[in-house]
Amino acid sequence: MKVKNILLLLFAINIASAQKIETIKIPKGVVYNYCDNKIIEKTKKMITSNIGNGNDYSLLQKTLIVGPVLWSRFKDYKKIQGIEKGKVSFHVDDLILEGKMSQNLDDSKIIWDEFRKEVTGDYIIRKANEQELKYYWSVISFDIDEPLLIVETKNHNYILNVLKKDLKLMWLDEVPPVNEKPKDLVDSKVKMYRDGKEIDSISKGVKETKLEKIILLNTDAELKENSSIEDISEIMTKTNSIFEELFKNSDKPGKIMVQFELGKIENKIEFAVRDELDLEIMKEFERRINAEKYPIKIQLIYKVNSFDDTE
Repeated sequence: MKVKNILLLLFAINIASAQKIETIKIPKGVVYNYCDNKIIEKTKKMITSNIGNGNDYSLLQKTLIVGPVLWSRFKDYKKIQGIEKGKVSFHVDDLILEGKMSQNLDDSKIIWDEFRKEVTGDYIIRKANEQELKYYWSVISFDIDEPLLIVETKNHNYILNVLKKDLKLMWLDEVPPVNEKPKDLVDSKVKMYRDGKEIDSISKGVKETKLEKIILLNTDAELKENSSIEDISEIMTKTNSIFEELFKNSDKPGKIMVQFELGKIENKIEFAVRDELDLEIMKEFERRINAEKYPIKIQLIYKVNSFDDTE
């Protein structure tokens, strides 16, 4: 009898200690990292408290990114217009990603207060669905790390990405509305988003010479500690100037990858080329880039007389 009781006790302990992580359907190509259920539940409680208690801002930090869909509405709010710094705007090909990044805790509180006003009545806090992940993945340049939660209300679904390390809100956005049509109910075609807008297909663009894409390679903590939007802008300005000067008249098609990596003593810069690029010009490009100083880990992809990559 004692043996049976011990076995039952051990079984119960194993069940309790091995609570399953709530898994969700991850779209193909999306990198999504789960975290412990206890962290998810703690984050949900913090969000609930920060929404309901007007004096609770424990979820906030001085830097808070407002994503493009939410910013398209928030930018017209009078109090938010008082936030002068922190405009986020990246121009790549024909795409423009605009948002906001607060620079201090007071500005983060202004943004949160406006969000809090909109979350009235009943709401639920849940993990993201497949469509919401596709949208979020289309506007970020880093892996998705939980806690990533959706605050679902009657009128809006909000995206909240919280840093696992200290449970501080890093990204606040809104899921773009989906216009339901009869054919959507039976059409299995996957919707795709680019810069927050639904698209029917991924265009390869036009054959030209310019910056094609930017890929941020730092972790969230590294970005917060070592860099800023100004750093990214500085890299783009310097590198674009050198690239355009050297390659603007080149007829040989190809792609260039330039990767900047932070080092303790000095930064490491790596290059890779593809297709029939003019290697003599490339040597000069490398020499000029290596002569500059850069403050962040980032990857820039340039195209020379080439189409966009669609994968």
